[in-house]
Amino acid sequence: MTKNHPFCLVGDIGGTNVRLGVADISGTTPLVSAPKTYPRTQFTSFYDLVDHYLRETEVRFPLSIVVAVAGPIQNGEVRLTNGQWSISEEALRRKGFSFARLINDYAALAYAVDHLKDEDLAVIGGQQAGIPGETVGVLGAGTGLGVAALVRDLGVSCVMVTEGGHIAFAPVDEVEFDILRQLSQRFGRVSVERVLSGPGLVNIHWALERLKGKEGEQLTPEEITRRAVAKSDPLCVEALDRFCGIYGRVAGDLALAFGARGGMYLGGGIAPRLLGQLNAGTFRRCFEDKGRFAGYLAIIPTKVIMHPYAALLGSAEAAMRAEASERSSVADSCTRLAAPNATARSRSTHLRS
Repeated sequence: MTKNHPFCLVGDIGGTNVRLGVADISGTTPLVSAPKTYPRTQFTSFYDLVDHYLRETEVRFPLSIVVAVAGPIQNGEVRLTNGQWSISEEALRRKGFSFARLINDYAALAYAVDHLKDEDLAVIGGQQAGIPGETVGVLGAGTGLGVAALVRDLGVSCVMVTEGGHIAFAPVDEVEFDILRQLSQRFGRVSVERVLSGPGLVNIHWALERLKGKEGEQLTPEEITRRAVAKSDPLCVEALDRFCGIYGRVAGDLALAFGARGGMYLGGGIAPRLLGQLNAGTFRRCFEDKGRFAGYLAIIPTKVIMHPYAALLGSAEAAMRAEASERSSVADSCTRLAAPNATARSRSTHLRS
């Protein structure tokens, strides 16, 4: 990566859609242009999609690429958690990118936090101030459940990448214990993602049906939400209210775990479509319901990320940090190389004197 080529191809691969854009990383704030969204199922591989995007937008081939992906990355490779694509940094370099990096999709949202403006965020449950300069947690239900944090300390920050969506589901009342028992029979171990995601909403509805002795039709997350919002189906209303409560409680647990007194931000595809339900009271009540630590949670703001390309901003920020790290490494190397020469000149001067 070099300042002579300040443009970076940035991507965000979710469970359903892929977003691509070109970021100018020459300044202090990344500028993303030509953003496009594509259904993942239309392309056999990510590499084919990159070729399609570059042809469609006719942008100059960037020399660097940073892509946020929904899955664990090992040794620069990923096989997506909720899909069949496999991607590697090495394969991207073979396509012609001199710098290629894969990052977790929620790490990208955490990187984006400092670039989000008030209009990019929707407040949930009141205007809590939080503590400026403190850590911010990010989580979001979508096809799966993503979790990350922007850890801040003494004016510097770094991103904590996690697989927090796969921690265990912790019920708090008899109905949720019954839901856990139903889902345990079906899945064995029940992670939070089993109840806090699009498929998770379906699982909650399915379990509630069984608890009431019903065996109805298998509804989609969209249909459950539609019926709940319209109040046309009491079971859907109950399922969505449970979902919002679990969402708030998990957000509060993570705020405690991260020490996220700067705020908890909700990403993913579900929260922006449920602003009314998230603001109905259940989410925030469950967020703050932490016994002796209720006061700790009470000052922490909860916000929904509304920016449609926040992960592209975060990928661009990751590219900027990589470039800054590269420049720092080069400067350190030059300093180390210069030091022996300075010592030799000092000795030479000493001998002449």
